[in-house]
Amino acid sequence: MMASLRDSNDNLNVFLISYGIYEYDGRLRELIKVSKSLGKTKYITRSVSENTEDKNHIISGKGLLGYFKFILYSVFIGLKMKKIDVLFIDNRKAVIPAIIIRAIKRPQNVIYDARELYLVNEMKSIIAKIGCIFEKKFIKAADIIICANNYRARIMKDYYKLNSYPLVYENIRALEYTGKFKENDLRTKYSHYFKRPNIRIVSTSGCSIRRTNDRLVRAMIELRDGFELFLIGGGSNEDVCEIKKIINENHLDNVYLIDKLEMDELKYFLQNCHIGVVNYHKKDTNNLYCASGKVYEYLFEGLPIVTTENIPLMDMCKVYKIGVFDDDYVEGIKEVAERYNYYVDNVKQYINSISIDKNNFELEKGIKLFIKNNV
Repeated sequence: MMASLRDSNDNLNVFLISYGIYEYDGRLRELIKVSKSLGKTKYITRSVSENTEDKNHIISGKGLLGYFKFILYSVFIGLKMKKIDVLFIDNRKAVIPAIIIRAIKRPQNVIYDARELYLVNEMKSIIAKIGCIFEKKFIKAADIIICANNYRARIMKDYYKLNSYPLVYENIRALEYTGKFKENDLRTKYSHYFKRPNIRIVSTSGCSIRRTNDRLVRAMIELRDGFELFLIGGGSNEDVCEIKKIINENHLDNVYLIDKLEMDELKYFLQNCHIGVVNYHKKDTNNLYCASGKVYEYLFEGLPIVTTENIPLMDMCKVYKIGVFDDDYVEGIKEVAERYNYYVDNVKQYINSISIDKNNFELEKGIKLFIKNNV
């Protein structure tokens, strides 16, 4: 375990706000660990469980009403705190309560994690454009800015006219068993999917057409024998209907649609698959320069990957030989399947060279160094 940096900063009072859902958001869970390494931490997130023992979570409804509830609760808790030394904001939906808290509580340091890279000229809706405007102003006012890879750091420095590059915090994360589900229960619930001796391909982007999963399903027409595809995560009614239409028209019996899984369930499922698909579109900067946590979730379970031809994903495949990039999927899947042991060995080698703890430690170190130099 990587040791934390111990200094006078350990007595800081930290307030972290995120609109992310704790159980489904690996980056958020790791950010909370980093936050706790900085000092005494209180945090607000959303949660899927109404019976959670951790009262930091807010059970938020869906839509606009749920978002207003999140804003009001975050502000209420923030203003109740005697002192906030570090206000830690995760993504732009937490910006509005952060603006109010910052104006009243005057925290010594404001940290903003720009986990997404939304640019106003690329947004389609008025609400999204307004969100970008708020985010841009908050980024200019924040003391420490974090982003998810080096490609984005270079873009952000230029786009926001920053004095220095944001701290880079990669989405290195692994799924963990929480103990919520017993192994026998998981086996009873899901083992029937794994009875056929086929190459099992999994995508955790569900039925998303924007992520080109329609193309991925069509790839199963050619692959068909010896391969199975599992689309985990659900999707909009429109996307699900389109995917089902492709399945039915082509009489595919090797494609399965599975709703969103909790972390224990997903970990068990991935451990019984062979190839992970990582797919993004290229219609905006955020997706073109994707910073995928799914990559690491697959790799830490030992799965080689097949990815779309997005720059960061192609670079990972080229450098570490952990998979193949192929927008059409078919040849990429065939290549990984034919040289499966080669790619599995490379995945093991790569995973042994990286560390979630080290990734967290480097972010902690960067934050503490900034705070120390700006006392």
